[in-house]
Amino acid sequence: MEFDLGVYVQAAVSGVPLLFVCMGLVWAWGKLGLEGKQQLVSSLITGLALGLLYMVSQTRPPVGDTWVSFGYWFANVIYGLGLGVFASLLYEINKDLIRKLIEKYLPPAVQ
Repeated sequence: MEFDLGVYVQAAVSGVPLLFVCMGLVWAWGKLGLEGKQQLVSSLITGLALGLLYMVSQTRPPVGDTWVSFGYWFANVIYGLGLGVFASLLYEINKDLIRKLIEKYLPPAVQ
């Protein structure tokens, strides 16, 4: 079985809405009381779970050769972790950006 990068590129592009779902869940975990490192870990776990399930739904797991199977699962785990890290990063950037905009444009009495 040959590794087909095109399948992963297509799945990554089609999976963009999944990024927003992951970001929403990271936000929800924060609202449920997770902060700091706990929220980061929850982001990674959420991204890993959603990304892994999504990639398995888009590509069939290989049967037979152990090495090909390792490559398949490794690529899917990396996709899921990347999803979680990127969602967490975007969440933090937006949170900081909104805080700075509020501090800059709202008068102190309103804050």
